[in-house]
Amino acid sequence: MAVKIEVKGPIVSNDTAWLYHYFGLDACSPKDISKKLAEAAGDDVILEINSPGGVCSYGYEMYTALMGYEGKVTAHVIMAASAASLLVCAADEALASDTCIFMIHNTQSTAEGDYRDMQASADLLLEFNAGIINAYVRKTGKSREELQEMMDSETYMSPQKAIENGFIDGYMFGDPDDAGQAGEGDIAQGSMMLSAVNAAFPVIAEEKAKEIIAVLKLAQVHGTGDGNGDVSGKAGIQPENMQEGSSAASKIDDAQNNQKEGEKKEMTLEELYAEHPEIRDEVAALVSNAETEGAGKERARLEALDKIAHSVTGEALEAAKYGETRMDAKELAYQALMEDGQKSKNYMANAMEDSAASGVEEVGAGVPGEETEDESDGMAMYVNAVRKGGKK
Repeated sequence: MAVKIEVKGPIVSNDTAWLYHYFGLDACSPKDISKKLAEAAGDDVILEINSPGGVCSYGYEMYTALMGYEGKVTAHVIMAASAASLLVCAADEALASDTCIFMIHNTQSTAEGDYRDMQASADLLLEFNAGIINAYVRKTGKSREELQEMMDSETYMSPQKAIENGFIDGYMFGDPDDAGQAGEGDIAQGSMMLSAVNAAFPVIAEEKAKEIIAVLKLAQVHGTGDGNGDVSGKAGIQPENMQEGSSAASKIDDAQNNQKEGEKKEMTLEELYAEHPEIRDEVAALVSNAETEGAGKERARLEALDKIAHSVTGEALEAAKYGETRMDAKELAYQALMEDGQKSKNYMANAMEDSAASGVEEVGAGVPGEETEDESDGMAMYVNAVRKGGKK
């Protein structure tokens, strides 16, 4: 019976894959593929793919491992976009689910600098494209020029179009237009859950992943979580070094791989240090960096608050700095603005109440010849005064 290998979620590095799994998210790394292929030991493999793609170089590594596998590889494609399309091309046979979506496009990146840096980045992306096109040419037999045009257009393909273009060899369950034809697939049909590529959960940038890892280590060291130094309350946080090929990361992986299925145990940070003392320095460096960054951000927050001190009350400033619900300068300024707006509303409401109480609203505009008796008397007194005192 064929060995099933799942490629679910984004394609990421070996160092960051565990972070996705810790948060209960799908992800696949080159190590996941190579490990499963080693376990298959030459037996036929079914590669079930539902991936929006990810980091190109890791897709290259997976492609190479699959191409070099001695057994037959059959890809069952639910979704294969971007870098995940390479895995389809590495299979000996590719079969599509009725709901399959297949997408190819140019490699993408970000860059900064002057025109030379921009040109160098563009040249680099073209070279990455060339490698991808090699895989597409081998699979489809199309010309490089035609494939480049399809990539330039970011081409999405239904199962029918993917088959017509040579990326897919057939259907998992038989052609849906042939109602009487039964499928030969041995796995349940997948359903499309993504409305667009990368919409469900995009690849976490490597630098951002490292920041999250550092925060997790910091929380673990300070005992946040279940009181045993384990943030999650269960096995899952692995203080792996973030450098590929680090000895600490390898030893943690080895320790976990040596545990038999069903015998995974919870491990506190101190127990982990006891088994792998070399990890302590690595974690300490992460914690130190995180604490330094945190202190810098707090100092910047307080300085920004001081700059708007003239526009808020002393009590509000003190509460924003050190109170239970701390704020940054933007949040405090917004709160003050809202409070001032409410004060203005209250002032106008009170003014209207005072106006109504004074009876001013009952005074009419009047028309000529309809002056009240008091107004007539007043006018007469004014005229007499003018006559006695002379013309003014």
